[in-house]
Amino acid sequence: MPCAVTGGSLGAFSGTLRVSFNRIYFNGSNCELSLIRLGTEGKPAMVLLHGMRDHGLSLYPLAEAFGADFDIFLPDLRGHGGSHNPGSYAMVQFVADLHALVTHFGLERLVLVGHSLGGHIAARYAGGFPEKISRLILLDGMGPPKPAEPLSPEAERQQYRETIEQISQLSSQLKPMADNEDAYQRLRRNNPNLSEEAARRIADFGVEPHTEGGVRWRWDPAVQMVWQTFSHDETEALVQHIDAPVLIVTGEFGKNYWTGMRHGLEIATQHYEAELERRRQLFPDARHEVIPGAGHMIHYDQPEALIQRLAEFLAA
Repeated sequence: MPCAVTGGSLGAFSGTLRVSFNRIYFNGSNCELSLIRLGTEGKPAMVLLHGMRDHGLSLYPLAEAFGADFDIFLPDLRGHGGSHNPGSYAMVQFVADLHALVTHFGLERLVLVGHSLGGHIAARYAGGFPEKISRLILLDGMGPPKPAEPLSPEAERQQYRETIEQISQLSSQLKPMADNEDAYQRLRRNNPNLSEEAARRIADFGVEPHTEGGVRWRWDPAVQMVWQTFSHDETEALVQHIDAPVLIVTGEFGKNYWTGMRHGLEIATQHYEAELERRRQLFPDARHEVIPGAGHMIHYDQPEALIQRLAEFLAA
C-alpha cells in the first residue's frame, strides 16, 4: 500500500534529514517494491540504483545534492531494504523492476545512476530502452575485468565448485547483530571513510529484527545468485545501443575490491586500466573519471568529490 512520510525523520534514524520525502510501494516484476521520492516534482527525473547488500538511502547524499534540480527516485532493489524478497533474482527481473518503475511514474528522458549491481541494471536497461535515458552514470558498475588469459579447464572447474559452495551456504550469511548500534559499528569498521551521519542512516534503515533475537541486515542472501543469470558479453553488446552521454566513475582503489572478490584472482594494474578503457569505448559517447581516495564504495568514501564530478557532467 502507498505510504507517504514527510519531515525530518523516518523509522529509527536519529539524524536530521533536510529534504522532504515519500516512501512509496509499487508493483515490480512479480513483487512489491519500495522507493523513497525526493527532490522537486515537475523537474527532470533522476533514478539512483544502489548495489548489492545496500539500500536506496545509502545514495541519499546524491539525492540531497541534486534535489533542487531533479525529481529523484531512490528504489530498494528486490530482496533489499523495504522491497519484498520474492526468492527469484535473475538479472532480467531486476531490469524489469526498473522498467516497471519508469512505467508506473511515467518517466521520460531520465538521468539514470547505478552503483555496482545497480550499474549492471542501469546499463542493460539503457541499452534496451535508449529512448528513455538522457544521461547514464555508472559508479563502478561494470563488474570485474575479464581475465587477461582464458581460464584453464581445471580453473573453470574450481571456480564452479566455489560458486556452488557459496550458494549452498547462503542461508547462514545473515547472522544476528545485537542492535542498531552494533550494525553501525560494523559498518564503520568495514568502511572507515564513511561519515558518522551516513553510517547511522544506512544502519538504521538497513536492519530488521532477526528471528534469533537482535537485528539482521535487510537483504536476502539469495540475491547473490543474480551473478549466475546473465552474460557480460550480452551486456557489452547492449550498451553499444546507448546514445545518451555516459559517465563511468571508478575509485582510485577500485581494483582492490575486484581482486578480493574471488580467491586467487590477481589483476595487474595495466590490465585493469586497459579493460576499463576497452569497455568505455563500447559506448558511443562515454567518459571515465577516477575519484582519488575512493574504493568500490565511491559514495561512501568520497561523496563530495563524487557529487562534484556528477555536477560537472550534468551541467555539460
